Amino acid sequence: MLHRLLHFFSSYWYMMHQMSMSLYRLLASLGRTQVMANMLGTEALIAIFILGGFIISKDDLQPWLCWACWASPFTYSLNAVALNEFLDDRWATVFHYGNANTTGQAILEVRGLIHEWHWYWVCVGVLFGFSLIFNILSIFALEFLKSPKEHSVNTKSQKVQDIQYVDQSVRDQVSTSDQVNLPFHPLSVVFNQINYFVDMPSEMRKYGVTEKKLQLLRDVSGVFRPGVLTALMGITGAGKTTLLDVLAGRKTGGYIEGTISIAGYQKKQETFSRISGYCEQTDIHSSYLTVYESLQFSAYLRLPSNFNPQQRNIFVEEVMGLVELSDLRCAMVGTPGVTGLSAEQRKRLTIAVELVASPSIIFMDEPTTGLDARAAAIVMRTVRKTVNTGRTVVCTIHQPSTEIFESFDEMLLMKRGGQLIYSGSLGPLSSSLIKYFEAIPGVPSIKDGQNPAAWVLDISSHAMECAIAVDYSEVYQKSSLYKENMALVDELMKQRADQKDLLFPPGYWPNFKVQCMACLWKQYCSFWKNPELNVARFLNTFGISITFGIVFWQIGSTIKEEQDVFNILGIAYASALFLGLVNCSTLQPIVAMEKIVFYREKSSNMYSSMAYVIAQIGVEIPYMLIQVFIFSAIVYPMVGFQLTVTKFFWFVLYMILSFTDYTLYGMMAVALTPNIDIAAGLSFLIFMIWNVFSGFIVARKMIPTWWRWMYWADPAAWTVYGLVFSQLGDRTELRVPGQQEQPVRVFLEEYLGLQDDYFILVTVLHIALSTLFGIVFCIGIKYLKFQKR
Repeated sequence: MLHRLLHFFSSYWYMMHQMSMSLYRLLASLGRTQVMANMLGTEALIAIFILGGFIISKDDLQPWLCWACWASPFTYSLNAVALNEFLDDRWATVFHYGNANTTGQAILEVRGLIHEWHWYWVCVGVLFGFSLIFNILSIFALEFLKSPKEHSVNTKSQKVQDIQYVDQSVRDQVSTSDQVNLPFHPLSVVFNQINYFVDMPSEMRKYGVTEKKLQLLRDVSGVFRPGVLTALMGITGAGKTTLLDVLAGRKTGGYIEGTISIAGYQKKQETFSRISGYCEQTDIHSSYLTVYESLQFSAYLRLPSNFNPQQRNIFVEEVMGLVELSDLRCAMVGTPGVTGLSAEQRKRLTIAVELVASPSIIFMDEPTTGLDARAAAIVMRTVRKTVNTGRTVVCTIHQPSTEIFESFDEMLLMKRGGQLIYSGSLGPLSSSLIKYFEAIPGVPSIKDGQNPAAWVLDISSHAMECAIAVDYSEVYQKSSLYKENMALVDELMKQRADQKDLLFPPGYWPNFKVQCMACLWKQYCSFWKNPELNVARFLNTFGISITFGIVFWQIGSTIKEEQDVFNILGIAYASALFLGLVNCSTLQPIVAMEKIVFYREKSSNMYSSMAYVIAQIGVEIPYMLIQVFIFSAIVYPMVGFQLTVTKFFWFVLYMILSFTDYTLYGMMAVALTPNIDIAAGLSFLIFMIWNVFSGFIVARKMIPTWWRWMYWADPAAWTVYGLVFSQLGDRTELRVPGQQEQPVRVFLEEYLGLQDDYFILVTVLHIALSTLFGIVFCIGIKYLKFQKR
């Protein structure tokens, strides 16, 4: 018998799984973006679940709505699994009820389910049919629906400038008129005997490596000077980005040895972040801000607080002119490769975001990587203009073109193992670099017309070192160039009489209130100008409200039978679970994207973690309130609840508390996990647990004693408790089969475990849990850093 049950259940489960996969494949094809796919998916899930005969019996639906029940795949799934269970011999006790002759058939009939066995195979066949139809529709959607967005930005006269520039040298294009008088102090960066170690990877220990640490940089010394564009070059794995991160103070782990000084004074990271900028290889910006808003936000938080708004605006305009973004001031940043700015425009925005902080030193990690020749030339023109203002600019670069390579003044060349093998001027047409390496015995000469950058990378490879039996690092340390560089290091590490140490007020430039207001302004702009998110929010809310109102039409107007209470329990359960779930799943991708932007901005010491958390939560409050009032204004009268101020107040209050719980939990999950996929998976798991212990699937008194603590830890259960008791607690007599008429309050207490004593408790628990989620969200954002460097 057990074998038979398992056989039928596996057939049902397989077809249910195939139907679900094909349905969500179709919805993803129709949505085409993560936010829209989430919206369609949750809306479809709610409609299918609500109309499936589980939350409200098919017999209690309005007669004109029965077709929707038969159109729901969940109807066939529920009937199939119920037939498999309740037509088993365990439920074959003789019991006559209507058309039913056994206990199992009676249970099915009471719940409005089918009780003829042949319908099992009909249901399985219908699920297969749904799967087939959904897959066919997915094919048509993929074939005929185009991308929902187009990559386009109005650049006005930008193309003319680009075409004129492509065939000319970067250096030749910059005139003195391009230089802008920006307030900063020219500063040099001097580093001596820099060593960097990380813990030995466990994979290397397996192969017999006994050292506890792996050295990535070895005795690296050099100088970066104002008004000089310096290139950091080397083959893959040489340690270019590692050195850049160590000097910029961006490393989150490892062990650093050596000295770093700024204008002769020991580097202090809290001070250094005020006078330096770091342009990461990946251009990370808030997608729904304009270029001008992005620069305003950075300037507002990174410029000294004594700058008045007029000065700040003029400064932002100057920076936009310097990096040639004035024509794009109102352009939306957009999503990389999908909408908004092109790759080179985003790179120029990255540079501009750092420039509006008026830094003396700028580090750039491979600014031309991933760009074509034209785009790379435009970016390097911007970099060259920045250098000509007198700033210290250092770029890691990988296989640049000849024209781009010639735009650099000096170069630090590294080989694998983190050792320096050249540090000095490039000279006209890279003559100094070529002369140095061609003087080394065995090094092949550069060919006519060969790219000097490609040539120097070829000859500095480990294979070439072995072929000519030369250690470039030893050659460099014995050269006159090394002695000159070390003499310059010693000279610039000395404190000058006219140079004072850099002193800034502790903490951040703006006070905490200003940080919160700036972050709140940014989040407001991002959310308000995100049409996809707003459409998803309000369409979902309106669609769910109308669905609930139609399905549960006027069920609260008359409470006489036991099933009437169960129907009210169903609407409370659906309200407690689905609206918050939809908002959470829609919001999480946006919060995840903003978290990545937060990591960059926090590294630049723009604001505190608490200011970000307050802004992220604060910007959600108006949206939550609007959604709750839309839902309450539609559902409450359509369901037929009593129109009293007190009962409507409790309904709205519990919906707000439930909405807040789900929203803050979604944010917390994003903060505690490394990516959106894990956050969504964790959220779904927790929501399913809340679903099971909400008091609807299994009433509190029927939950095993050792699991009842889960009920009291379940915010969905608290919402169901509050909604049901606030609406039904004062209702009069109720007819229960096999019992005398009793007040609804007695039935709620004896059968469902809902009693007046805990009403205030569950309200307080809601508030406490929302507070806890907010605190954990803040702690996770502040202390959990999933971007390791």
